[in-house]
Amino acid sequence: MEERLIDKEDERLIRIKKKADGVDAEDATAEEHDEELPEEEILVTLPDSEEDEDYDEDLVGLTPSELAREKARRQKAEEEARAECNKLVAAGEEELKNGAFDKAEALFSQAYCYGFADGKIAEGLWTARTKNFTETEPFYLQENAEEFSSIDDASKKFVREKIGERLEKEREELKKEEEALAPGVLEQQETRRQAFEGNRKYYAVRVLVSLGVLALFLIATAVSASYIVRTLSSLPVILTGVFGGLALIAFVASLVLFLKFMGANKLCRTNGKLSSTEDGAHLEELRNKLECLELVLDD
Repeated sequence: MEERLIDKEDERLIRIKKKADGVDAEDATAEEHDEELPEEEILVTLPDSEEDEDYDEDLVGLTPSELAREKARRQKAEEEARAECNKLVAAGEEELKNGAFDKAEALFSQAYCYGFADGKIAEGLWTARTKNFTETEPFYLQENAEEFSSIDDASKKFVREKIGERLEKEREELKKEEEALAPGVLEQQETRRQAFEGNRKYYAVRVLVSLGVLALFLIATAVSASYIVRTLSSLPVILTGVFGGLALIAFVASLVLFLKFMGANKLCRTNGKLSSTEDGAHLEELRNKLECLELVLDD
């Protein structure tokens, strides 16, 4: 009989002990078994989870021959991709020498898409993108800044050595401009916001009142109509018509007020944005540039 005990808490060790009549396995950390263990023993360490191994779900269930073919196919595909990437890098470097920065950027961008950790790709890409580090505008695009923050440290160091000092000076200038502009813009924005918020509340109250009046007229219409079958008098008919007409008027008024409220609400949201004014749009642009520089210059 074979018995196997696995302890998941203590590094999942299996202690296998050999006997004349078979093989038994015991917990390697169980003190009560230590005295009974034979001298000849084997320790086998099992992984704690799938992350401890090079696990690939696509390879599960393959026979050894199928597994070998799949690995060979993948290796060949990777080699071909690497060769194509190297061709693009070589072509990009040649375009850099010729000063064709736009063509070089396109080539390095294609090479970058292969996902290989090659510092030459990032260095060539940013050399082309900045026209040999004569322009800083590319660093102020959000997608470029995010891309730069994800490249390897060696490439970051290369680019920062080339243009980092200039970017630091520009950041200081942007900070000063942002600090000087922000108080006035934010004060004006708050003033506008309060005005439009007041207009929104004005129509919100009137919409609620008109809906309440509509509800009262509908109730009155229903009550008056209930008396039409109970009496021969024409009064319930007259009252039903009057209250019904008033309910219709209240409904139209409620609809008009609701549309005005929605318009006021839209204006309130629109004017709550920095970009709703020229100075506000400029302040927002300054802040976006500072965020990009933070991604580029700070780790």
